[in-house]
Amino acid sequence: MSEKPQEGLIVLGGTGNLGQQVLPILADAGYHLVVFTRHQVSGAPFDHPRISVALGSLDDPEFIDSMVTTALQHAQKLRGALFLNGGFGTDNGIGADGFTEELQRQLEMNVYPTTKVLSRILPHWAANGGGRVVLTSATVVEKRFAKGGAYATSKMAVDSLARQIQREYDPAVVDVHVLRPKFIGDEPGQDAPADLAQEMLQELQRST
Repeated sequence: MSEKPQEGLIVLGGTGNLGQQVLPILADAGYHLVVFTRHQVSGAPFDHPRISVALGSLDDPEFIDSMVTTALQHAQKLRGALFLNGGFGTDNGIGADGFTEELQRQLEMNVYPTTKVLSRILPHWAANGGGRVVLTSATVVEKRFAKGGAYATSKMAVDSLARQIQREYDPAVVDVHVLRPKFIGDEPGQDAPADLAQEMLQELQRST
């Protein structure tokens, strides 16, 4: 295997429980990962030789550009961006006090980081051969979810965002895939991180 991987990935949500389990699987598959974090992280899996940690703020467009630059320092092209954002919270329904505030919190965790990064990398792909986007929604978009309406609404926004990317970009330029996990874990009826990682790999490796 060459010292410089052919393809790099930008990862948001990689410091969460799902992300930490998925990162080594993707790195071992040959990708170089640039993992965004707001706070200093260390130890496994972040000391993997194919993982770079990018500490900064997504409110700074130059920082987002620097993640692209870092990916291209370690790989021949930026293949994709993975958004594993998994913010979760409960509420007492749309008519209850505090719902709007909880919805804002969920959007800030599950939607706004994605749109901030996409505002910089989608134009990059339009000019540099295209790429893949993997977004994390949830099965709650398809069924009633009592006392979690703000969370469900934020995940519905993720699904809508995917559809809008499909409308604005030819799939040969920017292709998008949406994960809709249930509860994440290794118990019966849950979605195992390894299975989700394989779904991501299949999408990233799929021919256009």
